[in-house]
Amino acid sequence: MPDDQNEKKVKLEKCSKPELIWVIRRMCQYALSERELRLALNDLKYKRESDRTEKANALLTEQRVATEQYIDLLRRYEGKAIKDIPPKTLEQADAALSRARAADRAWRKLMG
Repeated sequence: MPDDQNEKKVKLEKCSKPELIWVIRRMCQYALSERELRLALNDLKYKRESDRTEKANALLTEQRVATEQYIDLLRRYEGKAIKDIPPKTLEQADAALSRARAADRAWRKLMG
């Protein structure tokens, strides 16, 4: 049986940061030019921004849904005293508002 089957392959996902940098520098020695490396880094910058935007949109959706749920829960009690609202409904509305606020805080932190 060849020794190749017994050897474990190195995967990029399992490499440490210094190892990844070493691999990139080694690839530059073999075939990649500095221009290709800059293009790859620009692609990485675009991917990071795209991922950030996707996460921000998900947080906005989460906030909107929770806010709509809060409004829907309390709409039928509009104009009534708070004592006329069932405690369970108040708890659900409070939980929805808390989720909306948490999503808003996360969005603000993400967007700086």
